[in-house]
Amino acid sequence: MTLAAAAADLGRADPAGGFRVWSPGRVNLIGDHIDYSGGLVLPMALDRGTVATVFPRSDGQIRGYSTNFADDGVHSAGLVDTTCDAGHGWFTYVLAMVDTAVRAGLEIDHGFEIHLSGDIPDGGGLSSSASVEMAVACALEQMFHPGWDPTRWALVGQRAENDYVGVACGIMDQLAIARGRAGKAILMDCASLECRYVPVPSDQVTVLIGNTQSPRRLAGSAYNDRRAAVERAREILGADAGLATLASDQVDGHRDELEAAGVWRETRHTVSEQARVVAAAAALACGDVATVGRLMRESHESLRDDFRVTGEYLDALVSAAWQTPGVIGARMTGAGFGGCTVNLVQPDQVEQVAVGIARRYAAATGITPEMFAVAPSAGAHVLD
Repeated sequence: MTLAAAAADLGRADPAGGFRVWSPGRVNLIGDHIDYSGGLVLPMALDRGTVATVFPRSDGQIRGYSTNFADDGVHSAGLVDTTCDAGHGWFTYVLAMVDTAVRAGLEIDHGFEIHLSGDIPDGGGLSSSASVEMAVACALEQMFHPGWDPTRWALVGQRAENDYVGVACGIMDQLAIARGRAGKAILMDCASLECRYVPVPSDQVTVLIGNTQSPRRLAGSAYNDRRAAVERAREILGADAGLATLASDQVDGHRDELEAAGVWRETRHTVSEQARVVAAAAALACGDVATVGRLMRESHESLRDDFRVTGEYLDALVSAAWQTPGVIGARMTGAGFGGCTVNLVQPDQVEQVAVGIARRYAAATGITPEMFAVAPSAGAHVLD
């Protein structure tokens, strides 16, 4: 997308002064529903994401157009009125970032126009919303120069989701997108926000995404209910640092109390998933992809049986992968309730694996999934 083409979509005659931003999506290799418990997770930024073309304005108007929602036309709002309005659709995430950044101390003295184009499946669990948020973050940093580092911008994005959009997400999505690195997964501490990088050996594995074509919906879903259950378990156990910081032997003795409160299975998933993340990162670092694959299967089973966030379509797509030769590991990824799976496959069998998984899934559900390979990418940054 050229500056001139983006300007034309916005109804802007002059493309002068524009710049472009790249913001990836993210996939979590292992460690779902433990980021908001202060745990370690293992995501990577993707080579799919959002391109934002931005044109500063001299007045106080914010205008936006998305090629992914072209029928919506151009949205607009004033800097003096960035409050949440459900009628704004996708543009809500732009306004959420502006509103939250201003509340965090950013001084904005002019408006802008933003043109978005992305290739992340909407509602697929690959963080399309966080990708937009971090694209806006880069644009705001470029225009207004507050000197905020990527981690601070990630925190602004999380706060925008929590307080403005109303989704009680953890920090993983925004931080992985802000601090991604080409060729690397991120062993991320969601409490300290420390990021350590783990090479993904491209000679041994290719990461293949499977889209169930069953979009997930977070704001009105059971996501917030699951998070509330984890919070209740934390209170029962007195785990001030977060549930994911506990070991199995620290929670087993409280099983009766946790069961009485209806939160035992959520607790067991959180603690066991944390152990799997640590083991998977160590295995990936030394090239033991078979162990990573085994841990991915255990992770999906825990998310299915204990956390209950998989559902018919995710289970069917993961089962199809488990039955397909050339698959090293497969699991749901993201918040669940639909969306995507992540698969580690042998690099010389990617096409055959994709066809095999799709055929098995279609036979089970009547739906043809979308299958595509991805690679670890750099984080959000200004392109030109």
